[in-house]
Amino acid sequence: MLYVYAITDSAQPPGHPGLQGVSVRMIGGRSPFAVVSDHEDLSPQPGEADLWAHERVVEDLMEHSTVLPMRFGSNVVDEAQLQAILDERRREFEAALERVRGAVELGVRARLPAIDMDATVSGHEGGPGRAYLLERAERQRNAADAVARIHEPLASLARRSVRRAGALDPGVFKGAYLVDRSRVEAFRARVGKLASEVDGARVVCTGPWPPYSFSSVERE
Repeated sequence: MLYVYAITDSAQPPGHPGLQGVSVRMIGGRSPFAVVSDHEDLSPQPGEADLWAHERVVEDLMEHSTVLPMRFGSNVVDEAQLQAILDERRREFEAALERVRGAVELGVRARLPAIDMDATVSGHEGGPGRAYLLERAERQRNAADAVARIHEPLASLARRSVRRAGALDPGVFKGAYLVDRSRVEAFRARVGKLASEVDGARVVCTGPWPPYSFSSVERE
């Protein structure tokens, strides 16, 4: 079994070992290359050590090449199958590598400002049911406005972006941004200004990361 860490445009292997301390090697006669390690068997349940080993390999690759990171757990039966995939989808991999070339992923997490709902609904007539609906609508409007004020200026500094409003916690916004390496500091500086521009919001920037959110390969 071959465990696949990434697709990359460089034949230079990473400096770190892979899962279970196994050495990592490259497959492919020319770009794009697949970055793999060989295993007899792998546990379906990832441990923390394996997760970190995967991430170290991908981050090491990111330092010297353009990389399309694979999700943890990606594997193929053997080298012949993987080489066939590389050959069949070469143009798609090349296009995907070009989309992320010279860029990194930055993550943004924001705790959205709370509203004083007692003040908002106190002036409205009606029973508790109406008050609840008014409160819910006001919260949704407030959250949408705060998300736009956070996301839009950051998206303008990125090549691509993905918004992830918190499904389990509507008071949290998460975003991923594909940012040119040359604009990383400008992006971080813009994040630093958002707390004062969006009253009550707490905004944190993480990264740079490999472009996990932007590495999907589009079928031609």
